[in-house]
Amino acid sequence: MVNKDGKIYAVGGVGANGKNTNANEGYDPAQDRWRKHAPMPTPRDHHAIGVVVGISKLYAIAGRINGNHDRSIGNTEEYDPASERWRARAPIPTVRSGIAAATLGGRIFVFGGEYGRRTHNNVESYDPENNRWQRWSPMPTARHGLGAAVIGNSIYVISGGPQPGATFSSVNEMFTP
Repeated sequence: MVNKDGKIYAVGGVGANGKNTNANEGYDPAQDRWRKHAPMPTPRDHHAIGVVVGISKLYAIAGRINGNHDRSIGNTEEYDPASERWRARAPIPTVRSGIAAATLGGRIFVFGGEYGRRTHNNVESYDPENNRWQRWSPMPTARHGLGAAVIGNSIYVISGGPQPGATFSSVNEMFTP
């Protein structure tokens, strides 16, 4: 879920039938009401959603098809709430799922993930203004299913599994671009 323009969006994931959904639903707390929006072109789970301050668009990044980490995808898709339309953008350079994302300085930073029976320590950022990805120095610890939070000018990358599947860690690393 992503808070944008005072609304909370729930995009993609796994539906009640166990298959990926392309649902795009927004909750308006002021009206206590959910509303369906234009569906995401590529149904997926284990993806990241990013919103950049000053750009009224939402970005769905990478993920996997039907919970299978061997079927990860690199799609980046942009949703414009004003026009209710999605469009394809530049794909993430390193295909993976189980990633974390955080927005800082007009970019969406993506951390870690898993694909091909291994975890990743990749750090890449997406610049929506120029539709370009940039690679950064890798994280010290490869992991998937992690979290990311911005404090000041740094991003804290928290927890995550060091091995594919249900593994856990208490790793907390700080990234400053």
